[in-house]
Amino acid sequence: MLAPSTQIVSDREAYLGQGRHDVGRRISKDQVELFITADVAGSLQQEFVRHQPEFIAVHDIGTSASLRLLASLAGASGAPVQRLSIRRQGHGVALAVLQFVEVPLAGGTAVRVYSTDLNADAATRTQVARVLLAHSLLGVLMVGELPPHALTGQLMPLHESLLRGPWPNRDLLMVPLGSGTALAGQAAGLAGQSAVRVHVTPHAAKPRQAWNFIGGSWNRLHGGASGERTLRADLSQAVPPPAVPANEAPTEPMGLQPLTPGVIAGRSAAAAPLLAPTPMPVPGASGWPDYAARCAAIKGALSCCVFDTQNQQVMAHAGGAPAAERLALQGAALLEGMHAAARALGLGHARAEAAITVAGHHLLLRPVPGHPGIAVHLVLSSSTGNLTLARMQLERLEAPA
Repeated sequence: MLAPSTQIVSDREAYLGQGRHDVGRRISKDQVELFITADVAGSLQQEFVRHQPEFIAVHDIGTSASLRLLASLAGASGAPVQRLSIRRQGHGVALAVLQFVEVPLAGGTAVRVYSTDLNADAATRTQVARVLLAHSLLGVLMVGELPPHALTGQLMPLHESLLRGPWPNRDLLMVPLGSGTALAGQAAGLAGQSAVRVHVTPHAAKPRQAWNFIGGSWNRLHGGASGERTLRADLSQAVPPPAVPANEAPTEPMGLQPLTPGVIAGRSAAAAPLLAPTPMPVPGASGWPDYAARCAAIKGALSCCVFDTQNQQVMAHAGGAPAAERLALQGAALLEGMHAAARALGLGHARAEAAITVAGHHLLLRPVPGHPGIAVHLVLSSSTGNLTLARMQLERLEAPA
């Protein structure tokens, strides 16, 4: 970093990382950045029209399965879930963060799989989700356990968008996740008088089954006669493992000579302390503690807990009181309450986050991007911490890979 090497590039497109006609400029192996001057949805639509990228959009209806599918795709090979950060020109705070996985095709190119469960305000999430579905080559609707009237209400805005246009995409795939969910009639109503074909798959109980249906549909619709645009429908083989740089390649273990029984480093065995083998560090074991420590370093922070929202298991804790177990328990209860309120108000199963002010304290609660089912609960002092600034700083912290 202190002495970067100079590289000569052929043109502006190569310099900006747009040679592949993908959206955004790559700044690291799992980070892509896009600077805009207008609103998020409109700017993203302009990028799609300009570059014509090939991608799959996965949208949740009454569930939160799209991010779990991305995590399963990437986790099967140890690859990271990548992020597209959309920022205002001249400002550092991201207006929206989209998560995606790049799946290679047989011909050597790659297709991105985006989740519409993005980190942004509610209005932006809705608009960007429709832009992603409209400009994808295959739009996937992950349908949870919903009563028929609730499902009809969720699909009505999407049906209106199909009719209103523009909607270049011609194929939608409905994947039922709930048991006994009958979608044939809903699919026919969704397509309506539009030119979009809506296909319904059998019930998918696990991510590997959902990806098998998605990959099979992509290959039938876009695989082509030569097969160069086909992808692997087996989830465990869909994404290859990331290449290991030469400077990070594993080294051969060095042979150790046995110690002389009577002498250890110039001291007698009787005087030497007992030597025990040093345990090897587990890769990634310090990721969550380090993340929690960086969260707790935000000005005014008193306590921070990273926890599993399903079983309230504490992943890491930093700071003082409140205790980690209490933060995990109350954080999970708050999230469940927000999800229940959203469902009761007919807002669907959107990802919930909260900024709460109580007597003398602020509570920040949000899911950790790229890690479905993991959330962070941060307690700040209202006298020394700024809620808005702390929230922006928390959004910019990178979670462990």
